[in-house]
Amino acid sequence: MEYRDTAHSQRALAILIAVAAVLQVALAPQISILGGRINFMIILAGVVALMGNASQAVYVGFGAGLLYDLTSPVPVGLMTLILTAGSFVLVQMASAGTSGFSSTSLRFMGIFSVGVCMLNGIALFFMGSERDLLLSLGGHGLMSAVLTTVVSIPFLMLSGSMASSRSGFSVHGYGTRFKSASRGRGRRLR
Repeated sequence: MEYRDTAHSQRALAILIAVAAVLQVALAPQISILGGRINFMIILAGVVALMGNASQAVYVGFGAGLLYDLTSPVPVGLMTLILTAGSFVLVQMASAGTSGFSSTSLRFMGIFSVGVCMLNGIALFFMGSERDLLLSLGGHGLMSAVLTTVVSIPFLMLSGSMASSRSGFSVHGYGTRFKSASRGRGRRLR
């Protein structure tokens, strides 16, 4: 039997969502570096997907994409679709336990950011919202992905503290999500 402090982790997730939403609405439109903008909704969807809960990642990806679509001058539904599908793919690609700040989680966040920004740029070009494909991919897309990945570091650190508080304790030992796999190593059946 395992004890988990779900109320604490739900509060921490709610705080993470609120902070990302406020930063997306208040700060993201104000900062542009070399044509790229920080997308806090990509950060939110990626961090939640790296936590390893598939259904939670898809719901947060959908909500984050919808918030982005409703607060930006883009076609409504595009980022919603990209972040929903992208969150599902990321949670399937990343192994459980990649939440927190590590080289693996930062690598996954970078791949996720580049993929989402490139897909968004290509889709905006073919929908007629962007006129130049190279500017859409290189200037806006790639620079936005780099900025988003760099700014995701504090969010990844916060998600690591959320994951460590979720592990709780276990009656069976170890106190992690991997207790059955790690306990069985080294034993031989005769």
